[in-house]
Amino acid sequence: MEYTDSELQQIRNVITSEQNVGEALKSLRSFIKSDELHAFDARISRIESDYELMKSYMRKGLNDPQFEEVYDRLLKALYILNADVQLAVFLNENPSYQAAYMDVQTLDADFDVIKKRLEAFVQDIALLSLEPQDAQKARKQELYDRHQQYVKKLFNALLVSPQWNESTAKFAQELLLSPTIDAIDAQLLLSGVMLSVIQLFDIHQFQTLVQVYRQTTDPHLRQRALVGIVLSLPENEGDIYPEIQQTINTLCQDEQTCRELVELQMQMFYCMNADADNEKLQKDIIPNLMKGSNISISRAGIVEKEEDEVDEMLNPGAADKAMEEMERNFNQMMKMQKAGSDIYFGGFSQMKRFAFFATLSNWFVPFYEDHPGLQQVNDKLGGNKFMQLLLESGPFCDSDKYSFALALSSIIDKIPQNMREMLNSQDILGTSVSMEEKNSSAYIRRMYLQDLYRFYRIYHNKNDFHNPFDTSAMENSAFFVMCPYFRESPLKDRMTEVGKFLYKHHFYRELCQLLDAYMDNEDIEYWRLAARAYYREKDYRSADMAYTNVLELNADDMQAIRGKALTGFYLEDYEQAVEYNRRLLEMDATNEHVQLNLAVSLMNNDEIEEGMSLLFKLNYDHPENLSIQRSLAWGYLRQQKPQQAAPIYTRLLANQHRMPTDCLNAGYCQWFLSNMEEAINLFKQYVAETNKERPMPGGNTLLHDVFAMDADLLQQYGIGMKEAFVMEDLVANE
Repeated sequence: MEYTDSELQQIRNVITSEQNVGEALKSLRSFIKSDELHAFDARISRIESDYELMKSYMRKGLNDPQFEEVYDRLLKALYILNADVQLAVFLNENPSYQAAYMDVQTLDADFDVIKKRLEAFVQDIALLSLEPQDAQKARKQELYDRHQQYVKKLFNALLVSPQWNESTAKFAQELLLSPTIDAIDAQLLLSGVMLSVIQLFDIHQFQTLVQVYRQTTDPHLRQRALVGIVLSLPENEGDIYPEIQQTINTLCQDEQTCRELVELQMQMFYCMNADADNEKLQKDIIPNLMKGSNISISRAGIVEKEEDEVDEMLNPGAADKAMEEMERNFNQMMKMQKAGSDIYFGGFSQMKRFAFFATLSNWFVPFYEDHPGLQQVNDKLGGNKFMQLLLESGPFCDSDKYSFALALSSIIDKIPQNMREMLNSQDILGTSVSMEEKNSSAYIRRMYLQDLYRFYRIYHNKNDFHNPFDTSAMENSAFFVMCPYFRESPLKDRMTEVGKFLYKHHFYRELCQLLDAYMDNEDIEYWRLAARAYYREKDYRSADMAYTNVLELNADDMQAIRGKALTGFYLEDYEQAVEYNRRLLEMDATNEHVQLNLAVSLMNNDEIEEGMSLLFKLNYDHPENLSIQRSLAWGYLRQQKPQQAAPIYTRLLANQHRMPTDCLNAGYCQWFLSNMEEAINLFKQYVAETNKERPMPGGNTLLHDVFAMDADLLQQYGIGMKEAFVMEDLVANE
């Protein structure tokens, strides 16, 4: 299902973008009536009454000094009402919202009651040591069972809560920042606020995230708040809530916040690249790791392989080589993880079918040993240290730690005793995470992002929620620096840093979007980056303009001169290509590659004699260079000397490194020599080899297109498009 109603979305746009109170009132009234949402009749009637009073003042010609203030207040009232109507639609149609709403019917929402319940849990756990030894385990289990059910209800209550007022926001901020409630509870409830405000923007929930980020001393709570801030930023709401822009500006005045935002944006892209990383792991790394492994998995369980002594005799050193290869692949995987890749997504995404993950709040809860959902695995492990090791140094996000523990519970009975003893060792979890790294803001943030990414990709009712990581969406929330609020903030000065990251990791489309949004005419690094990005995207016109701007700032920039030569060629501005290739030769007269580019550009600029003269010299110095021979043969065709071109094409076609275009141009040569059967066969080879490299969808117009592109050459030999049409048929019907 769609996570939001399209009609209400349009009404929201009328409120935020057009800011037309009258039109929004009519549309929202119509929606409320058609959906029989009579609970909102009184609220919309009050707004209508205030609007009618405003119209009455204007009709009487009265000057109202508070007109702007009153009008803006009506817009905000409409926005809040529209959001609450959307919530009502969710409660009628959205399975996740329906389940959450049913769960909270028995919850006492009194602020004092909530605070006392959360504080009482902390006190009860602290007093457990005073209980009789034989009663402590049962009492502890009872406390955690009851508490987990309670915080689950609180999480669900946050999701289905209507738009907040100032008193609700004040209570939430004080509660989340309170040192007297459990840190795990604070993190979970903050995620509930985040999930709610991502779904339906609420200015008070947004400001709660901001205040928690600015005031908390808990690094885990701080990073969750930061992620929530950027993922909940609305599209056009800044027009009626100017405090959003003010808040972002204030946050970005802080150097540490700017640094964290830049890091966060990079981490978002690592998350969105999880599928590509997983494909690389499954295709290139994991198979090689398994080859060198000394265990096998059977229906009976996990067993160690016996050493193959015969194989070692026949292939001395093979075991060492296998171990070296396995170590190399493992190191490559660790290098990907250290860089920020989500290397465990593919494996753990298959381990989210446990009943534990049917509970919405469990996707957001930090990992802790005493979670009631882990009771079975704790009982099976007994005094084993595995859970403590997993908590303290496992290199996984919280969601994957739960998966790991639950999966272990289902197979532990089949694990050999010697391997079961390994559960007491860090080795079972692979590379450990140092305490310093684990406590760093970057690591904390990365783990939380991986938790979120798994929820939005794998949760069984994922379509009930707006996925901020969805790159196919028109507004990709995860690419948050594209949000207009940041374009007007001090963060704009850090965009070149983000751009270089995008270029390095091949996000060229996103880089071009970033460059368009953050143009800086005076920054040469901006234009260098822009030129490379547009060139990669084959937007040669934009790349050419960017290279021009680089040269205006530094007339001798060799990269820009080389770029102008290349873009001139691709834009078929061969005069420009000649000019800039000559400049490159002035800087490096012996560069064979530049000489060849100049020769080809000269011929395309109808300066064929000079181009051929340069090619003769190059061919003499480098007789084995196939690119030079191709250009020389093409030059002969341009000079109407197909007899001289023919033997060169014969050699090219016999070479193992021949290209499909060699068949095409050799076909032209034979056509010009009136060897029609040979020409037809060569054109057929060209089509077959090109389609093998790059299959054509739909009808194959390949030959028609290249004949049209080379119409000037064909015309030199008196061949028009009519003859070309017939040749196409001859090739197609052979």
